[in-house]
Amino acid sequence: MPMIRTLATALPLTALALAALGSATAHAGVAACGGIVVDAATRCELRYETTCEGSCDVKAAVNACAADLEVRCSGDCDLTADVDCTTSCTGACQAECLADPASFDCSASCQADCTADCDSLCAGDADGTRCRSSCEASCSAECDGSCEVTGPDTDCVADCESCCGGSCTAAINLDCQIDCQAEGFAECQAAFAENCTATCDTDGSLFCDGQYVAAADTDDCIDALEAKGVKVDVKFDFSGTGDLFCAVSPGSRGLGLLMGLVGLGLIATRRRRA
Repeated sequence: MPMIRTLATALPLTALALAALGSATAHAGVAACGGIVVDAATRCELRYETTCEGSCDVKAAVNACAADLEVRCSGDCDLTADVDCTTSCTGACQAECLADPASFDCSASCQADCTADCDSLCAGDADGTRCRSSCEASCSAECDGSCEVTGPDTDCVADCESCCGGSCTAAINLDCQIDCQAEGFAECQAAFAENCTATCDTDGSLFCDGQYVAAADTDDCIDALEAKGVKVDVKFDFSGTGDLFCAVSPGSRGLGLLMGLVGLGLIATRRRRA
């Protein structure tokens, strides 16, 4: 029988205010990177060959699977946001937004509110890592989807309606999402680990904070990460001679270094778009 979890429908103002502090450095889910959530401390690497292959295990596919399984489970986990939750959230959200409209980020604030309960929600779960990833993936998807309708200019009333609609919808569906995703994790992790290994000798596989990034297009994903100021390194292993890191700054993939190494026959070329 699934573990029973409880989640308050209305967070205290103090909790919302504390969660909002984290939204200043947090980013929304990166759609081009499979919906992963990044922040200023996120470290990403494009890995090749031996270094890459040694990283492609099922433990590295937890976040990728959580994002994938969230989509699969969304049809069954479709409860409507609780009115008490949205009412409580809206007041705190508008206070935060009006204090500094220019810096208000609907999706980041939404996710900060939503994920604030992930630790307590998953405290008694048999696999806390999977549970928290499922919780965060659910928050990210609902918040990004809800905040997508906001315009380029900040409107605190409209933006907070979207923000709180997303966080409260995610909150009321978290139990369902966590239990539903748990049923598909083992199969999903095995599939993603296999896919990760398959790209190590060609395009390379991308990892952020040690987790495999299941991006449909690695180039688009790196572009999106760079746009958010996230540093991406390129890591090679020269057939047992040790690792080499190449820092990738915004606007540059280290392609010159890649081609130089290919010319020496040290690594396989990474295909790039023209």
